[in-house]
Amino acid sequence: MAGFENKNNGPRAFKLLSIALITTLICSQPITEASEPFAKFERTYTPRGPARLKIANTNGDIIVTTWNRKTIQVRAKAAPSVVIQDHVSGDDITISVKYDLRLGRADFEVFVPADTSVSIKNVMGSIDVQGVTGHVSVDSIDSDVRLAGVRGPSVDVKVTSGDISFDGELQGDGSYSLQTLKGDLDVTLPASASFNLVARALSENINLGAFLSSLTGASRGPKSITGTYLRGGPRLSLTTYTGRILLHKK
Repeated sequence: MAGFENKNNGPRAFKLLSIALITTLICSQPITEASEPFAKFERTYTPRGPARLKIANTNGDIIVTTWNRKTIQVRAKAAPSVVIQDHVSGDDITISVKYDLRLGRADFEVFVPADTSVSIKNVMGSIDVQGVTGHVSVDSIDSDVRLAGVRGPSVDVKVTSGDISFDGELQGDGSYSLQTLKGDLDVTLPASASFNLVARALSENINLGAFLSSLTGASRGPKSITGTYLRGGPRLSLTTYTGRILLHKK
């Protein structure tokens, strides 16, 4: 019996050593990736006039904030698999995330002059735009959108699922459209704001607060309210299908 055991010690030892080596190789891969949890993207652009910035993302948060500089700075932290590309043509700046089947995450922090027009497309991730006086456009599938201190000539936000918050001012005869299929619309406007309103909520949950009593030419149905506040002018269109519409006066 002793001779039989010694005869098989060699192959058995080789097998155990092979398993150990394979295990070591497999385990070493996550450790290598963990040492680089994200890749960095950073660019600075110097437009000659009011810029038009477009950001197309797949998965991640986007924060756009104004500052007093004439430059635009874009920073992103992204998964190693994510490829971020940029293209500049005059004052048109486009930042795009190359589609990744793994939906790798890329979070953006952007600083712009106030007069920059901002266009954002995203699949999922929160979107925050602050202080912009240029045009604002947002198109996303799954995002909570917050617009604060926005005073642009037009705003267009479309979200499939997510809440939209707007706290800003309406200008001239501009169009301001906020639409979500599944989520709440929370809008705060100055008491001095003038606008023509179309509010539609299939959930029949529309609360215009202090604006309601001063709405002229008002037409109210079970799922919509239209009317003019003060002198009219800007067109304010609010649409939600399974959420609430809340209008606040400041």
